[in-house]
Amino acid sequence: MGCAVLEFFIEAFFFPSLKEHPIICYLGLILVIIGEVIRKVGMVTAKKAFTHYIQENRRPGHNLIKHGIYAYIRHPGYLGWFIWAPATQLVLMNPICTVLFLYVAWYFFYDRIPYEEETLIDLFGKEYEDYRRAVPSYIPFIDGIVLKKH
Repeated sequence: MGCAVLEFFIEAFFFPSLKEHPIICYLGLILVIIGEVIRKVGMVTAKKAFTHYIQENRRPGHNLIKHGIYAYIRHPGYLGWFIWAPATQLVLMNPICTVLFLYVAWYFFYDRIPYEEETLIDLFGKEYEDYRRAVPSYIPFIDGIVLKKH
């Protein structure tokens, strides 16, 4: 975020014309809202099953969520954040941080999603494998990653 603030003020001071494109700002705002809605709907749908920690052990009542938004998006919390993070930079009309945030968010999920999916296969077996094949994540170049253990 420090880079985003720095970029905004440097560009606003030295290159103010970069900050004069309201269509980009409005597009960013629409994407911020879309990303936030996707993430929050995923959180509300999953209820207690939604955590910021990858669950490595199945606890009583721990079921695979496949209804609601999860019937259409495999990782709505991740997709929502993936849209939201660079969109915040579009709102600020920060071209460098838009690309930087997009890359950092993608790289985070490129590493995290395959690991999480390995644990979900360990926890839910074929049920998760079938779900994974049927429902995309919509995060580019993530769905085709071959899991390390399976």
